[in-house]
Amino acid sequence: MRTGSVRARKLNFAMPWWMFRNMTDDDLKAVFAYLRTLKPVHHIVDNAEPPTQCKRCGQKHGLGDRN
Repeated sequence: MRTGSVRARKLNFAMPWWMFRNMTDDDLKAVFAYLRTLKPVHHIVDNAEPPTQCKRCGQKHGLGDRN
């Protein structure tokens, strides 16, 4: 979370790791604990398919019409 990579793999640019790199261990544990309280969202995204309007997020992406 602090370095922008997981093992040898770089994190996707969509994950703003640089905003979390100076957080303490306790801060990161609190963020993780909060995220675990949220209900999972079933959201189908397949960018190999033609984009269609998604009712769940309002954007257009592959298989958006199946949400």
